[in-house]
Amino acid sequence: MPRPARRPPHGPEGTAAAPPSGTAAASDDPAPSPGKGNIAGLYLVAGLLMGGVWAWNHGSPLWEHAVKLLVLLFVAAPLLHLARSRRAARRPAHRLRLSFVRLATAKITLVVLALGASWLLEDSMPHPDLVVAAGLAAVITLLGPLLHRYLLVRSPAVVP
Repeated sequence: MPRPARRPPHGPEGTAAAPPSGTAAASDDPAPSPGKGNIAGLYLVAGLLMGGVWAWNHGSPLWEHAVKLLVLLFVAAPLLHLARSRRAARRPAHRLRLSFVRLATAKITLVVLALGASWLLEDSMPHPDLVVAAGLAAVITLLGPLLHRYLLVRSPAVVP
């Protein structure tokens, strides 16, 4: 009696033989969680953007730096978050989401530190804003992915 054709696990129908023993097919590997690989890239873009805004406005009074950076952080970022959440609405609910309070606290702390560094370096070097801009970009790019997990909270829809 002929046996029905079986397709390999996790593979499309009609493919050739299963991979040899000892090797795993690419489809057998666990899929990365959505967005996990992009976190470092997003923080790189955010760091370069915020450092670029700070450098572009060098020579401006400190209060102008603060206002422009806070507008960037509290207007542009929520708009991007809204666009992302609309796109993600078609997907199943995630267990974790960004906490607005924690994110706002981190952003305000970052702006205060940048203003303090700019104020301290003002009399000691010719272009302190460019140094602060590079520092902003470096801190956001390097520490952002490491501290990202502390900005997450459980989604209310998933809490039992």
